[in-house]
Amino acid sequence: MEEQIEQAVAFALSPTADQSLKSQAMNFCEQIKVSPDGWQLCLSLFVRFPKSTPEARLFALQVLEDVMQNRFSSLGKSQVVHIQSTLMEFVKREYVIGEDNGDEFSAEPQYLKNKFAHTLTLLFIQMYPSDWYNFFDQFLELLQTNTMNGNKTNIRAIDIFLRILISIDEEVVNIEIPRGKEQAHRNTAIKDNMRAGDVQKLTLLWYELLSEYRVRNQDIAGMCLNIIGLYIAWIDITLIVNDAFITLLYELLDDTRLRIAACECLTEIVCKGMKPVEKLKLIEILNLTNVMRGLDLTDDIEFVEHVAKLTNVLGAELCKIWEADTATKAVAYNQIELLFPFLLDFLANEYDDVSCAVFSFVSALQAIFKKQKKQPGSLTGSQIEFLDSLLKIIVIKMKYDDETDWGGTEEEEVEEAEFLEMRKNLKTFFEAICNIDEQLFTSYVHTAVINTLVKYQRVRNSIDWRELELALHVLLLYGEAFKGQLIFVIKHDNEIVAFTPLGEMVSKMIQCNVSTYPHPAMPLIFFENVVRYYQFFEVQLDCIPAVLEAFVDSRGLHNAILQIRTRSWYLFHRFVKLLRSRMGPYVETVLTNIQDLLVVQANLSSIDVSDGTITKDQAMEGGFNDQIYLFETVGTLITVDTIPTERQTEFAKIVISPLLADIERNLSKEMSEPEDLLHVFQLHHLIIAIGSIGKGFPDAPKVPSAQWVVLLKQSTEAILVAFKALSRFEIIREAARYAFARLVNVLGAEILPYLPELITGLLNESQVSELVDFLPFIGLLSHKFNPSIYDILNELIGPLVTKIFYVLNQTPSGTDEAMLLLNLRKAYLGFILSLLNVGMDAVFISDLNQPRLESILQSVVHYASDPVDLPSAKTAFNILSKTLVLWGSSTSNITSVDSGRSLPGFEQFMYEHILRICFEVPMKPEFSITDGQSSLVLNEISSILKTMYSLRGHELLDYLRRIWLPQDFADEFLQALQQLELKGFRKYFQTFVQKSKS
Repeated sequence: MEEQIEQAVAFALSPTADQSLKSQAMNFCEQIKVSPDGWQLCLSLFVRFPKSTPEARLFALQVLEDVMQNRFSSLGKSQVVHIQSTLMEFVKREYVIGEDNGDEFSAEPQYLKNKFAHTLTLLFIQMYPSDWYNFFDQFLELLQTNTMNGNKTNIRAIDIFLRILISIDEEVVNIEIPRGKEQAHRNTAIKDNMRAGDVQKLTLLWYELLSEYRVRNQDIAGMCLNIIGLYIAWIDITLIVNDAFITLLYELLDDTRLRIAACECLTEIVCKGMKPVEKLKLIEILNLTNVMRGLDLTDDIEFVEHVAKLTNVLGAELCKIWEADTATKAVAYNQIELLFPFLLDFLANEYDDVSCAVFSFVSALQAIFKKQKKQPGSLTGSQIEFLDSLLKIIVIKMKYDDETDWGGTEEEEVEEAEFLEMRKNLKTFFEAICNIDEQLFTSYVHTAVINTLVKYQRVRNSIDWRELELALHVLLLYGEAFKGQLIFVIKHDNEIVAFTPLGEMVSKMIQCNVSTYPHPAMPLIFFENVVRYYQFFEVQLDCIPAVLEAFVDSRGLHNAILQIRTRSWYLFHRFVKLLRSRMGPYVETVLTNIQDLLVVQANLSSIDVSDGTITKDQAMEGGFNDQIYLFETVGTLITVDTIPTERQTEFAKIVISPLLADIERNLSKEMSEPEDLLHVFQLHHLIIAIGSIGKGFPDAPKVPSAQWVVLLKQSTEAILVAFKALSRFEIIREAARYAFARLVNVLGAEILPYLPELITGLLNESQVSELVDFLPFIGLLSHKFNPSIYDILNELIGPLVTKIFYVLNQTPSGTDEAMLLLNLRKAYLGFILSLLNVGMDAVFISDLNQPRLESILQSVVHYASDPVDLPSAKTAFNILSKTLVLWGSSTSNITSVDSGRSLPGFEQFMYEHILRICFEVPMKPEFSITDGQSSLVLNEISSILKTMYSLRGHELLDYLRRIWLPQDFADEFLQALQQLELKGFRKYFQTFVQKSKS
């Protein structure tokens, strides 16, 4: 039978075996695993000699583990003893006597050693201490059996025993592994019993092993140090922190082969959970700062990183003590100060991993300084001196190093990404120093930036780009560090008399023409700064031309590097938008210089169109997604208030007319070459471009008067023609909706005549994913054109709701489709709510739509009843709350717009459905009242109940007492409903639900 198991495992794992045979083999292995006596076969297979294949023996251990973990209680006592004795005999044979080649270590593969150690650990967990109280004594005896060459211990036995100790930590101690309540109790009992005597024996063993194996075998010594680090969290600290043990650990810090493991072990000792006073005493006893001074930190960067981690943990723990215990603040801070030199050295280290290792300490220390600043006396001189050193190092670490380049190869890009991630953390520390000591912060940054820019003026391009980039980066971060208003100039009698430090830095940056430096990083950081400090140009108008010139030439919008060019398009858009009122004198020049960038040129070369379609995401690739910022910027420029209307119209024609001509040209081509998708793609881009230009225009007054309105109406007509011709394409539908959504604000009511055809076409052709965007679009129109759009909406509601219901009733075929339907549900509820919010409720009760109202309300009730999707449930309850206000009064005379009839049947719906789910939903098992979203839902329900009471009075109270309320709670609930304000009733209702569910 054992041979059959071997063969089955071999076939199951063979990549070349026949699939049917492989399937049979896997089924056989599964049968062995679940059969009552399969473990006995596997136990025999594992321990037999000569040995079976490693794969079969691994399977055997897996079967044994399954029995230990899931079926141990089904074993008889004799069977347990049999497993125990068999495995221990194997330990003696394999790991004490050694039956193979006489080497120091067993020839067992590493994975089998670890698996066997885990199996033995699972047996230990089940039997210790009641049935295997001498587990550790047995092993301690074996460790000293069959020793050779005068050695104190058997290295084979030591190897497997240390692996078992590591496995015990994983199964019993490790807090990162989730445990059930029974497991947690069992593990606590195991640790308590181990602490009663066995741990003392183990710690003595560890000391002896470290003493012996530091020379004999460093791998064993390293494992031992690792185990001490694992166990220190739950054993008596004095078993390790004593003169003999700590002296040995400190000696190991000087051993190049073991110092990293010793450092990690000390780190775990410092991390041990203790009361603040006890932890402080431990740190004083360890005296690690004195020890670290004597360490060689010059040649092994990995060791330096581990000492940095030790410093970080030590400092962070001391900061916790400072925060937690008033009585020990002074002593704790003295210990912290001893770490300052180490902290600064590690932070300044050329290797970023070393610097990052002390970030937690820096953060905790800055938190202390922030608190101290609020106290009388503020910061001491030594603290300010330290902050100054810290700031300088932080800034230096923000500099690109010689090995990291800007926008290099793929490998260099990875290094740059890691560097930029570190910069983000350094930025946090940089800003914290500003909050602690603004004067020190400003003085240093001002000096550093100005000195670098002056140096650039003196030596020009011979300055290293990294130095210049750092100065501009620090200048950018400087403004972000301040939370209040940025001030650039000092005024007296409304006259500028001087620059502030920030104003001087920005002025010098522009004056020295740093954007001309021949490195791609420079113009980009320059543009980031001018956008960040756009207010500077409000008080220094004469600096605007130089910035615009840099933007529009080869440094920015026309840059040869795509990354810089496209980012500049966005930053230029921001700069122009923020300084719109100051752009008048420069509009014509700017338009002349960027005219070539406003040419739309769709390109299909990188898109797979074999299936005859282009997706929305594909349509925006290839840089066009960035180019639309240019079109929006143009819309902003040509409508600057200071430009005469006639000139605005001229500019608009210059920009828009070529786009309209191109739309007409491509429509003609599409009709003659309908199979060529390039024309469709080009039309998509052209429509989006026009919509983006419209986005830059100002919102229209109630009666649009600007001459360019005629041009935009022509654009709208052209878009609609293209839409009607090509509405079968998703990207055309998307583009048309995008353009109309932006032109709505510009044209106002002038766009109304064009909406019916667009809306009908979109509704008829739209796929599920488009409906999610279509519904907010209709909501936007409802908000913008209420009540003018009533007739359009009245015709739309029926077919729209029918289509939505059809889609939402489909069963999703996968995760993506399920998410799509969930998003449609949210969009649908948001759409209904938006109509009610803007006063368009009349469309639901018109003669045309009132027959559909009940099904709409039933759908809202359905989604309100779903405790799995709480955000949608909240929106649904909000909708129901608004319908109550509209139609729930006992004297309701709400009428439709056209007929003046009252709304029939709503009172019955209110009692049968709305009131019902107010009590049913919170009582569902899936409804967790501890969830934050659940609280929001309960608040909506509370509002509904209060609204119903205000509308229906005692009629509601009688109904509640008769139908819904438990007798025990009825009087209390009704009293709360009548007497408490909404805020108080919400609190009461949460408590009511909690009591009712308990």
